Formats: sequence, C-alpha cells, structure tokens
Amino acid sequence: MRTVLTAVAALFVLSAAGPAVAQNRQCLHDQLETQANRARREKALELAEDINRAQGLARRFGARSQGDYRPLDQLTNLPDVPEGFRVQLHTDGMSYSFSIKDTRDPCGYAVFSDQSLDIYEAVPSPRQGRSRLLTQK
Repeated sequence: MRTVLTAVAALFVLSAAGPAVAQNRQCLHDQLETQANRARREKALELAEDINRAQGLARRFGARSQGDYRPLDQLTNLPDVPEGFRVQLHTDGMSYSFSIKDTRDPCGYAVFSDQSLDIYEAVPSPRQGRSRLLTQK
C-alpha cells in the first residue's frame, strides 16, 4: 500500500511539474543570450536581408518568363545558412515568403520576411491546440 501511495504521489508531483518545466525553458535569444548565440542570430538577420536583396535583383534583372521572384536555390551571392538554422522559402513567382528558424532554440526563435522587405523576429505563441480544420464538421 505504501508503495502505491508513493508511486501516486510521485506521479502527481511529476505531472504538476511538467508544464512549469516547459514554461521555464531557457531561450537562446532572450536577455541572457550568449555572445555565440547573438552572432548566430545576427547572421540569420543578415541572411534575411541578403535574401530580400537577391529577390529584388532577380525581380529587376531576371527573365520575366519565370516570374518576378526565384526559389532559394536560384538566388546568387547568399552567405551560408548560420549553423543550427533552417531556411524555407516559398514563391509562386509573383510573391515570396521565407522563414529562418533556429533548430537549437527550445523557444523556437525565427526570422520571417516576404516581398514587403519587412523582417520580423519572433517566437511561437504559447497558445497551442486552438486551431481546427475548417473542413471538419
């Protein structure tokens, strides 16, 4: 009986600590950001500027038959993706958007931009599980 009570008490403590531990994760790009992580973040922001610049050149000087904007693999003179970041770029030729996400950051830091040339830095919203497919009944 004592073993069962101990196990139930331990389960209760662990389940109660779960959300608190998730909320107290150490973000890599907050006020405690290390110099190395700051350098990685700044390189990601520079890459975002360079992608926007390359898309502008592609739009200005590229062949119109392919649309105004290019996929990532067709952009030239881009620096390497910073270590630990992942880039995704989507274009239909008339517009584009991209994200540069830090795969190492437990808080999910990312940089976003599109043809507006505005660059955004963000982390995901803590609100999860609040969406549904519109096609579901």
